[in-house]
Amino acid sequence: MRVARYLFQRLKEHGVEVTFGIPGDFALPLFAAQEASGMRTVVMTHEPSVGYAADVYARLRGLGVAIVTYGAGALNMVNAVAMAYAEESPMLVLSGAPEVRSRRPEVLFHHRVKSYESQHRVYQEVTEASAVLQDPRTAAYEIDRVLDTVRTRSRPGYLEIPRDMVNAALDPHGPVFERPEPDKSGLDEALAEIADRLRCSRSAVVFAGQEVERFGLMDRLTQLAEKLNLPVATSLIGKSVIPEHHPCFIGNYMGRVSDNQVRQVMEEADCILALGIFFSDMDTGGFSAQIQPARVIQATSSHVRVSHHVYPNLTLTDVLEGLLARADLPRREALPRVHPDPRPAAGGPQLTMDGIFEELNAFLQPHHLVIADVGDPLFGAVELRASVFIGAGYYGSMGLAVPGAIGAQLADPAHRPVVLVGDGAFKMDGVEIATAVDLGLNPIVVVVNNGTFATLRVLDRDRDYLKVRPWDYVGLARALGATGERVSTRAAFACALRRAETAPGVYLIDAVTGEQDASLTLRRMADQFGPRIRQMIEA
Repeated sequence: MRVARYLFQRLKEHGVEVTFGIPGDFALPLFAAQEASGMRTVVMTHEPSVGYAADVYARLRGLGVAIVTYGAGALNMVNAVAMAYAEESPMLVLSGAPEVRSRRPEVLFHHRVKSYESQHRVYQEVTEASAVLQDPRTAAYEIDRVLDTVRTRSRPGYLEIPRDMVNAALDPHGPVFERPEPDKSGLDEALAEIADRLRCSRSAVVFAGQEVERFGLMDRLTQLAEKLNLPVATSLIGKSVIPEHHPCFIGNYMGRVSDNQVRQVMEEADCILALGIFFSDMDTGGFSAQIQPARVIQATSSHVRVSHHVYPNLTLTDVLEGLLARADLPRREALPRVHPDPRPAAGGPQLTMDGIFEELNAFLQPHHLVIADVGDPLFGAVELRASVFIGAGYYGSMGLAVPGAIGAQLADPAHRPVVLVGDGAFKMDGVEIATAVDLGLNPIVVVVNNGTFATLRVLDRDRDYLKVRPWDYVGLARALGATGERVSTRAAFACALRRAETAPGVYLIDAVTGEQDASLTLRRMADQFGPRIRQMIEA
């Protein structure tokens, strides 16, 4: 069997049906081998879009694949892969490369940077496992090692495949990768310690993060919450890891950015089961969370911590499955009643950010999937009760949503994407709606048109370089084969959503809001992050 045939066979076994890519001469043999395998590539318009689409596909399917050429292609995608690493997305990068037999220092192949190894060294910084397939005798081993790491660690991997290795014959007697047996020492001790803490607790709560979704543990989380009758708050990046209409769900917790009653439940809890969460500045509202470490039981993909006692060889999966198997855990008597803070009444017919999210909450149905780009569309989306929610709530690179919607709908055709994107982020790769049109997809794209980088403005002040020059977004959508309309009142926005729902293809809504407008969540974020930033600006 040849190297590429083995690779694409393994990808199919892992459930990959499509890949995302942009061809280049060093990758042409790889693309041809993929076509021969019966797997198709979705060709995007720009390499960052390739990475974002593969990232979101990976979040929903467990593995996503990007195929690019050497140098100009792969290095153009590094930022998207960096975000996948930071946010724990199991995507695999396949890069073509110059043939091994011609690699001599004096041979200057185009797309080369400092050396033939430069690209691999760059990718080692943004992936969990990587390999350059230079020897057919070890190719199968390296493919399986990288794939296994991507799946078990839920972080990106990188395989560089020189042109003369694509159709090289594998050595049938080469080394075979075997996953090492995990060390479960300490599991019984950890579960007993957690059980003791829960038995002594009177106000335990669950704080759930992105790893619950990344490792396919959403059903187990819900089962545990129901078994113990525990309230569940989620982080910004962990939003929707439990159904948001579930009686155990109390809201998103982000320190002082949260609603008061959510804060009260979380910060007065005597035991916090922090499941699959990392306490970043974004998840804690600028480190404003008032949580005592001694009250926290943290379980992640790499370790378990009970107060100050660390179990390095245990995982989130071990803890959830172990707790569900125990019959000696107490059940909380009653769930706390949590109500959102009162929202100010609308001041008039003009469309506002808060009005956008109120109308979206009335519009969204279980078959919708919300994908929010970085900025006020992401922060304001905390208000939404979404069945599936995707955002870049930690790494925070703009440009995810439109190409990500393509990856989302191909990974999960049962859900129709509702894209929330600011005008600044839309300008980065909004032309990918043409790709969605070509594929016959039908995302609803809401462009928040406020003429400014609103998140940066509220952290600083009005400045010329924070303005976004207006485009004819509806005209652009029509030129690319989509349909749409421009609205500036709340009533018109509600009607536009209803028309979009019945549209057969891509539908863009140009939602015009005031330049000084911001969602409640963004205003709260500005209160936490703004003073320190302004102090450094004015120093």
